[in-house]
Amino acid sequence: MTAERSSAPSSGARTDVSPAGLRAAVQDDLDANAVRRRSIPGERVVRSDALLAYVCDIASPDVNEVVRARFGEGDAADAAIDEAIAMFGHRPFLWWLGEHDQPADLADRLVRHGLVFLDDIPALAMDLAELPPAADALPPPELRIEPVLDPATMDSFHSVLGHGFPEDFVDAATEAEIAASSRRRGAETGYREPNGVPTRWLGSVDGRPVTTTRLHTGAGVAGIYAVVTVEDARRRGYGEAITRHALHAARDAGLRIATLQASNAGLGIYERIGFQVCCRYRLYEWRPATATKR
Repeated sequence: MTAERSSAPSSGARTDVSPAGLRAAVQDDLDANAVRRRSIPGERVVRSDALLAYVCDIASPDVNEVVRARFGEGDAADAAIDEAIAMFGHRPFLWWLGEHDQPADLADRLVRHGLVFLDDIPALAMDLAELPPAADALPPPELRIEPVLDPATMDSFHSVLGHGFPEDFVDAATEAEIAASSRRRGAETGYREPNGVPTRWLGSVDGRPVTTTRLHTGAGVAGIYAVVTVEDARRRGYGEAITRHALHAARDAGLRIATLQASNAGLGIYERIGFQVCCRYRLYEWRPATATKR
């Protein structure tokens, strides 16, 4: 395996909306998003024919992950899994297992090596030409949506992330490190993607930040990430509204395809917007404190 400095790949807008084209867009966006530059200490991309992964010095699975694995059979696969685990240096990480990953029994092998199965994740895509006009699906009137274009708004964005999923909260120091890296990267990029569209969006009600989303355009599509709403503001349409807002911004910037990975609970919302399931991933996590070797 080889390590390299992380970078944000860019390409022209993709236009192949055939089923195969949309599946490829989903995978390519997941790959490119995972290995994008984040300005995190120690960040590096591990890229080979067998593996694609992002590794950094922060001990959080939110910023350490494997997104592609094409290993051999038998003992060779087990050795490759051991090598992949070792490169994270006892830090927790996520492992996305897709339909083209190998060997065929990789899921069972991951569990035997101590990874914990988290969920079956539907991956979706849509043709933005079919996105209804903004006037046909107005956001709740109390919701104010704005791009994240300065450090203060970035801090509010990360505050929503921390309060939106408290069960995933690592610790205050780790969350602060991740937020600081986002501020550094925002300063590097002007808080925008390579095509000029704002990377992050924040929704507020009465001045209180309540919902977020993030765009990734490095694979030539509108990759939707970090759709989070604080717990006491859910089921009011805020997450759907901010997602639609980001999609309209992406389409206005010239993108044709949008992709995302959804929780099963949120699947109906995205299908209502116009997304369709293209494939599924199985998501695993390595937890050093509890992992047991096979």
